[in-house]
Amino acid sequence: MVVAFADKFDDNKVSRWRQHYVDYDKLIGIVSTAKKAGAAYENLARARPDIAAEVELTAEGTSNIDLGSSSVVVGDDRNEQTEGKELLPMKRNATGGYGSSGDIEGGDREAFKQKLAKRRKDIDAIKASFNAQLLAERDKASKFYVGEVELIEKRLELLIKTVQSNYELKPDPEKRRKRRDNMVLVKSVRTLIAEKNNVTDVIIDDEDDINEHAISVRKVLNETESVKRALVDLHRQTMLLRNFFVMNFTALVEVVKRFNAAFPRREVDVRMPGDYDGRLATGLGDRIVKIYAKWFTSGDVRQANAQLIIKKDDGLDMDWSQLRFGCRLGICLTLMVWLCYDCIWNLYAEGAVTPGGRSAFPVFRACGGLLIWHWCWGASVFTWRRYRINYIYLFDFNPIVVLDPAAIFNACVDETLVFLITLLLYYKASTNTMPDPFVPGLYPAFLVLYTVVKFIFPLKQRRPLWSAIIKVWTAPLTSPSFFHTYVADVFTSMVKVFLDLLWTLCFIFSGDFLIPDTVDAGDNRHEWQRSKWYKQYLVPIICLFPLYIRLMQCLRKFSDTGERVPNLPNAFKYTMSQVVTLFGAFFPVLYLRCTKDSGCGHISAFQIVWLAIFVFSSLYSWVWDVVMDWGLGRPEYGWLGPRLMFPSTFHYYGVIFADLILRFMWMQSLVPPSSGAHFELPAYLTFLNMTLELIRRTLWSFFRLENQHRTSTKHYAEHEHIEFVPLHFTTGHNHKYKQDKGRSGRRVLVEVLAVGFAVVVVCMLVVIAAQRANKQE
Repeated sequence: MVVAFADKFDDNKVSRWRQHYVDYDKLIGIVSTAKKAGAAYENLARARPDIAAEVELTAEGTSNIDLGSSSVVVGDDRNEQTEGKELLPMKRNATGGYGSSGDIEGGDREAFKQKLAKRRKDIDAIKASFNAQLLAERDKASKFYVGEVELIEKRLELLIKTVQSNYELKPDPEKRRKRRDNMVLVKSVRTLIAEKNNVTDVIIDDEDDINEHAISVRKVLNETESVKRALVDLHRQTMLLRNFFVMNFTALVEVVKRFNAAFPRREVDVRMPGDYDGRLATGLGDRIVKIYAKWFTSGDVRQANAQLIIKKDDGLDMDWSQLRFGCRLGICLTLMVWLCYDCIWNLYAEGAVTPGGRSAFPVFRACGGLLIWHWCWGASVFTWRRYRINYIYLFDFNPIVVLDPAAIFNACVDETLVFLITLLLYYKASTNTMPDPFVPGLYPAFLVLYTVVKFIFPLKQRRPLWSAIIKVWTAPLTSPSFFHTYVADVFTSMVKVFLDLLWTLCFIFSGDFLIPDTVDAGDNRHEWQRSKWYKQYLVPIICLFPLYIRLMQCLRKFSDTGERVPNLPNAFKYTMSQVVTLFGAFFPVLYLRCTKDSGCGHISAFQIVWLAIFVFSSLYSWVWDVVMDWGLGRPEYGWLGPRLMFPSTFHYYGVIFADLILRFMWMQSLVPPSSGAHFELPAYLTFLNMTLELIRRTLWSFFRLENQHRTSTKHYAEHEHIEFVPLHFTTGHNHKYKQDKGRSGRRVLVEVLAVGFAVVVVCMLVVIAAQRANKQE
């Protein structure tokens, strides 16, 4: 039973609260040590029971442990008559003595008595240590529990105050109380939201007839969903706190029972603080349910409770549908094993070319890169929700169309199945190991069509994505929001994916997909890939375009807000990355190569300059990630930051180190392919480099959103002393950056033009210098 409880206790811990739970294993360890010491003392006392009786009489008045004058009894059996008497479970014989009455030959009575007394004091010391540790663990759990309950109460009061100020809710005139949550029941919050947006309550009550294209109706739904989400989150935290109390109280009961079982003549009572009461969390949860009922279910508490229970997992804990998800994921793994086995077997047994050597492999690499990012997005959403980072508010998302992690992962599994089946069929058909009436190139063409369809449908979910992408592409003309800058940052990590997409478009529209790999097409195959317009124009533009977007966003922010920091230093970071790309595009002889004439030891001045820029740009980007994007690197916090939301500091240090390594690989991905670089990755390793960069960007997004979340809640943390996430409607999507727009004047505009002109001049000088160096070589 004890082992089962220890496992259950550990499994039910909330990860971010783990350090606040009772240290059950440590307390059980002290109890076990006390039992061993007691057993050793009893065995020694049996040798001379008369001396043991004297030691016990001496210890009775001096070794009692004070557990508090007033206490709440933990345990059912309590013997008040024996309290404070014998602390050792000495077994009495029929005459009332201790053990046997035999003598120890040659024994020294005084030395034996001192030895026995020392063992007795050791037992008392262990018991005192247990008592101190027990009280310390109790106080630790109690302090955290009470503090969290008070924090949720403050957040609830602030939520009520916010809703009142936005919709002019008034206390019920018939039932006036001190609490703000006693609102009028004639009109629900949803009805007041509808009236505020000039939408009739009749339409709102019938959700099937809602015209979702009406702006006013969408505002009603968004604001209603935002208030519901806030209450659901508070209710869930309250239920977790209730479970926290139950588990810790049960752990203390189990520990004390084991101690009392070892020393039955002196039971321990644990005094619980008066405010450490499970009814605190239970009462707060009931209050939230009543508020939800008043605001959204016309006072029906049962219906409100049902809605809160249904929504409380928020997509984090899946139900039995995990079986369906697991089966499809298992099929994906089976197909991957099958594909890897075929590749290895055909390579070593028959000398066949792997899929990486097939002509259509860049098509699968492009679609695979998009698929990997879809998986990474699902992991990001899961992580943000798990650690309560409000990405919906930070990204200005519509709460109604946002998918939970379970739905995202299910979509990813379906797309992975299509991808693997298509790749396997293409490989089988191209190696003639499967009779196929179709041209093998039709399989990658089908995959491209499937990917396009997934990017367009369902329209309701894809429309905001395409709207954001269009605004990102027109960065100088539109004011970038936080989500727009996030999308542009992701684009900088998808340079290899974009290059493969460019290759895929040329491959499809040129008709090369209709040419089988078995046909000897000579030099005419992919002739467009060797053309000047592809290698010297399109490829460098694709490499530069994401960096150009981020540069323009930084300049536009500087133009809108007039803040030089962090906008101009951030613009400088992307300017340096563009210089690295331009060197790679227009000066391929810059890289260290081996030739028959000069060998491998010649290093020109341009090589040294480029390597210096490469290293400096990579380190500058890494420092910017840690200090500016993540808000870390502060010596007073152990080179991390304040108010961290992830449970372990190891996560931060590990990601910081990984980001340093992967930043150099990201900079290498900006070098255009087929440039003649000595360190240029082979085609089959490009997919690995692409995957590592997408993983790096995902890790970056965890801490980037955490830092933005902390910044958004900084005002409440400093003034209200709580972590309160603003509601979707409280700002009207009016973040601080939008409030700062329009403050720029002529002076700022002149600075923006000067910075832009300087960037253009630097790029032109790089291109001219590279072309001259090429001619000299």
